[in-house]
Amino acid sequence: MKGQKSRSGVAIKGYEGGQMPLYMRLPKRGFNKPNRKKFAVINLGLIEKFVEAGTLDAKAEITEDLLVETGIVRRKLDGIRVLAKGEVTSKLNITVTGASKAAVAAVEKAGGKLTVTAAAAAE
Repeated sequence: MKGQKSRSGVAIKGYEGGQMPLYMRLPKRGFNKPNRKKFAVINLGLIEKFVEAGTLDAKAEITEDLLVETGIVRRKLDGIRVLAKGEVTSKLNITVTGASKAAVAAVEKAGGKLTVTAAAAAE
């Protein structure tokens, strides 16, 4: 005997025997912005780790292109956004498309400078 019912396992997920499935009966919810910006995200702790390892130079300016070139960030997407997770002890000079307020405060507290480019600041 052949066919779906003779095979091991359960029925196909979401299949209701020809009846319109529940996921198709329910309405879609929310709104998806068509021109939404997608940022690559990096945490300060990761940048600090690469500075300590010698991959990044703390004295030189850390830019988006440098982060992609060294392989710390895989793709730039619409820009790179820096978040505040992790500790910063080095005096860093970072220029990126976006950053959280906590990240800016953490870098400035360590004696560095985190610059957000005009393109992201305008939004």
